[in-house]
Amino acid sequence: MVKKSMKKLFLGLAAISAAGLYGSSAGSVNSANAISTSKNFFQPRAFSADLARELLMEGSKHRDSDGWYGEFSATAVYQRSFTQNASSTDTNMDVNPGYGLGAFPFWSGTNVMTAGSNTGNGNFDIYQFGLGAASGSGTTTYGSIKLDPLVYQAGADFMFIVGSSANEPCFFAKIKAPVTVYNINPQLTEVDTVFSTTAQYPAGALQAYTGTALTALPAAAATMTQAFAGNLPGGENPVGDFTAMHYGLINGDQSTGAKFGDIEMTAGYRFISNDDNSFSVALRAAAPTGGQATGQYLLEPIVGRGGNWGLGGYMDGHVKLWEGNNENSFQLRFIANAMHLFSADTVRSYDLIENGGGSKYLLVANYSGGAYNNQIQNLINFSTLGSTSTFGVEGDVAVSFTYVGRGWSFDLGYEFWGRSAETLEITEAFASNSYAILGRQQISNGTSSNTAYCQPTATINTSEPYVSASPTAPVVAITPNNLATTTVQLADLNVAGAEQNTALTSKLFTKVTYEWSDSDYRPHLGVMAEFEFSTSQNNALPQWGISLVGGVSF
Repeated sequence: MVKKSMKKLFLGLAAISAAGLYGSSAGSVNSANAISTSKNFFQPRAFSADLARELLMEGSKHRDSDGWYGEFSATAVYQRSFTQNASSTDTNMDVNPGYGLGAFPFWSGTNVMTAGSNTGNGNFDIYQFGLGAASGSGTTTYGSIKLDPLVYQAGADFMFIVGSSANEPCFFAKIKAPVTVYNINPQLTEVDTVFSTTAQYPAGALQAYTGTALTALPAAAATMTQAFAGNLPGGENPVGDFTAMHYGLINGDQSTGAKFGDIEMTAGYRFISNDDNSFSVALRAAAPTGGQATGQYLLEPIVGRGGNWGLGGYMDGHVKLWEGNNENSFQLRFIANAMHLFSADTVRSYDLIENGGGSKYLLVANYSGGAYNNQIQNLINFSTLGSTSTFGVEGDVAVSFTYVGRGWSFDLGYEFWGRSAETLEITEAFASNSYAILGRQQISNGTSSNTAYCQPTATINTSEPYVSASPTAPVVAITPNNLATTTVQLADLNVAGAEQNTALTSKLFTKVTYEWSDSDYRPHLGVMAEFEFSTSQNNALPQWGISLVGGVSF
């Protein structure tokens, strides 16, 4: 008979699982504000943070010995994302755009952005990306770009367990170390955003007046694909003083190569340990051995938790619900942990609070020291800064029903994983009073080498028209005396907007295993399948996976 305390524990786990399922589904009725947008980084669930896999890696213990026991197991794993798009088969990206991971770096709220001019007629002004001074009415757009990222991981998980007794309450410890390759293909699609080779920037827009007549300059890029790649046809400085982007790039398939994932270590005490029931409580720590963000790419593959150490609690157990006459039985097994993720160094790209989503891509001129330094770049080259990242808690719980008979075992279970919102803090020095937002304004009006203009209130899709004579409001002149009010300050950077939001997923999993119980080492081999899902408005990755699981006991 199951003890009352165990019954209460299982009821609590069931409540947590139900809340997780509801949480990952409730996003479908939330407002569009629930979608994380304009973030140049996506922190995935760590490859090692998979309790369903860990639960199914364990074989049966040697219960014919009262002494120490051990287990070693390994898995070969392949995981692949599936689309969250509302219109995955719709070729008209402007009618029914999708929302999943592709919406994460965009500021449109979807994985599609329309190209426009400076009149608010699209999600972004192509002028800001080096594509020239397109003009248009409030209804004219110049095509669109779409992200439909494909994410996969392939690797192996290794686990070693040791305990002081297989049949009595005991101390135990285990360590889990994964090796994996993490890959992201952003699958950038561009529709009708190829512009005329005669597209130009007005005289004085990308170069300062030097006392001689200025001429219009050609566009630096012909497509958004070129602009986001950072490899413009003319090289590093293809047009006037304009420099290509170094951060927030989209430049094809990105892979980590083979890396160790976060190593997880557990040590605790098994209060109940017999064939019918078990229950353990332990401490768990996660050591970061994967990669950290560099800010170079829009969607950057990261192995592990991005450098965060983790420390928290762990528990596991099982209850034999039924036992037959032929050494067959039906069990319920569970495993759970919760960890705080400590501060870690990272690199993030920041928008501006007052200028809205995508403002990190606005053109800025460098006025460091109070004078123009012949340098025009997208703000992201300067607002990509070293920072620290902290997560309050990451939690995981998996429950499995297991049938065992004649060496075979069949598992069917559910797992809930969640992570709280991130806290970021900028640690790298930022050159306040240096970078003026240009909008579409000139460096010089062509008649004075002492006056330059900017538009501090410009957004990525709206700005004042180019001014070739005396400026009109809200275009302002830059002077050494007003740099603090006309240039970007550290306090203007939108730190909260760059933080990762709360993420939740639910997973269904199953496994078929055969164990050679007559062998001294009780080897087992099985195949596991998993299907992890979240809504399109959540901040986690839906994926499916398949694993080959094997191990021995001794």
